[in-house]
Amino acid sequence: MIKKSKPLLSAIDIITLAYISWILIYMLMGLPRVNEPHIHIPAMLFLGVGILFLAWWHRNLDSADKPGLYKALALFRSLYPVTLFGYFFTSGYVFNRIIFPQWLDPFFMNIDLQLFGYLPSLEWGKNFSNILISELFHFAYFCYYPMILGLPLYLYFKKPEGFRELIFNLCFVFYLCYFIYSILPVIGGRYIPEAMELTRLYRGGPFTHIMVFIYRNSNHLGGAFPSSHVGVAIVLTIAALRHARPFGYIFVPITFFLSLATVYCHYHWFIDAVFGVFTGIGGYYLANYAHRKLQGVL
Repeated sequence: MIKKSKPLLSAIDIITLAYISWILIYMLMGLPRVNEPHIHIPAMLFLGVGILFLAWWHRNLDSADKPGLYKALALFRSLYPVTLFGYFFTSGYVFNRIIFPQWLDPFFMNIDLQLFGYLPSLEWGKNFSNILISELFHFAYFCYYPMILGLPLYLYFKKPEGFRELIFNLCFVFYLCYFIYSILPVIGGRYIPEAMELTRLYRGGPFTHIMVFIYRNSNHLGGAFPSSHVGVAIVLTIAALRHARPFGYIFVPITFFLSLATVYCHYHWFIDAVFGVFTGIGGYYLANYAHRKLQGVL
């Protein structure tokens, strides 16, 4: 019997390399409008080569001779995209105005105005600024971070199949959002100077302060439509309901308030949150389909 060799790349490797390849090609095509290409083109190349090297090293490593290292590499190859999400998001400002050199926020502002007759991204946070309400929404928004770290780790130790599904789906939805961000430059609610100032003003309780600290120390602009926070929170909630139901029951109300918080906290237009819902639900099941197809090929 001929023993089949282990495939070099995983499904996660493939979609990550596909995203990196898109950004590299996109930056080279629009080079005159790219900020700091001398930094980010080499960075993307380094990440792509690093992923290929890790895949080669892991495939050729003797699991019997070095089982500890083999398992550690397997875990890292499952989780490494999580360490890249931050860079991929914040680096979007470098190339997100290649096609549209001006921010597209006036178009999305107008949609909200047509729906409400005012801008929820500015008015909700101003008119309902009670400390308890502010803390509720900022707490829900903050929960995004422990959710995105905690659920994958729990599933890794308790339900490996659920872990593999979740990590791929998270990557798929993130890369889908990042792809859209690279084409559509939208700041969100912070496009309004008053709203921008409110996101940087220390006030209220501890969770409001935490989010202000994060946004004071993050200089990214763009990446608002659709809301990746909403989309990813929904992916996490669906995965929790499927594989860790007690967590799912907790995630449901948090995700509901988080979706509203993206607007209340001045980070997104209302329409961003709406399309974030569609992206999360549609992206989850589209990712499952893509994963099955890729696994079949691999």
